[in-house]
Amino acid sequence: MPLKDWTVLIVPHNEIQVHRLKISRWLLWGGLVFCLAVLSGIAYFTFSSYKKQFDYLKYINLQRENRILTQKLGNVEKKIAGMNSKVSDLMEENQVFRRIAGLDLLNEEIREVGIGGTFVGTYDELYEINSPLARKIHEQEDQIDVLLRKSELINQSLQEATESMEASSDKWAHTPSIIPTNGYISSYFGRRSHPIYHTLQSHNGIDISCRSGAPIIAPANGKVTMVKHKIGYGLTVVLDHGYGFRSRYAHCDKSNVRYGQKVKRGDIIAFVGNSGITTGPNLHYEVYVDGIARDPLNFILDNYVP
Repeated sequence: MPLKDWTVLIVPHNEIQVHRLKISRWLLWGGLVFCLAVLSGIAYFTFSSYKKQFDYLKYINLQRENRILTQKLGNVEKKIAGMNSKVSDLMEENQVFRRIAGLDLLNEEIREVGIGGTFVGTYDELYEINSPLARKIHEQEDQIDVLLRKSELINQSLQEATESMEASSDKWAHTPSIIPTNGYISSYFGRRSHPIYHTLQSHNGIDISCRSGAPIIAPANGKVTMVKHKIGYGLTVVLDHGYGFRSRYAHCDKSNVRYGQKVKRGDIIAFVGNSGITTGPNLHYEVYVDGIARDPLNFILDNYVP
């Protein structure tokens, strides 16, 4: 129904005359629109005020969270620095172990455990919100990743060093390293005048003069590969130590081992005698490395007397 004009009657309490006030429909429409506009304005400003207050509180809370996060990141950074220092110390100790194990030292490039690749935008959104914070988180992740790779490198290197040391320990046990009998060296390795034939010949070992019957001990772990008389050498014992090492003991009086027997460093394998071509009781001692005669003095530790 279309809105019509309104008439308002005003009746005073102490007067008889009635006052009439005519309100046109256009004025009424205008009044309603004005009231709605005022109410809408009040509602808008009230909502905006609350929203600003809410946004401000949210901003304050975000600032507080940002400060806490920044503080925690600072603590993490200190811990990373401490871990980096410890890993560096472990890396240096690892170098010592490698040196002891006879391995090549890790060069600087390998120790840096660098890898290729580009940054994947995991923190693109955070970069837009707080670039410094995102950059710090990204840097810390990189530092932790480097520490993990260095730790893995140290672990692998120590395992390699351990295996090498175990192998070296076994090799050392099979390497001739002590004089096989107590006496004095009467003839050295190299060319010499033969004591019987008086001709210049190569002498592939050393002669150790001592009393007849003196014990001859194995200078390293090994296996007996010969116990027999040979022309010139007399009763001869040969040990195969493995790792390319072999040793020979000539002019023995009698043997204390049999063919195929395994011996350890310090075991008595024979006794000094005067068998074969010799001018008196002595031990002729030879050491071979990969089939080549070597000076036995290079395989005798200083100051060791059996």
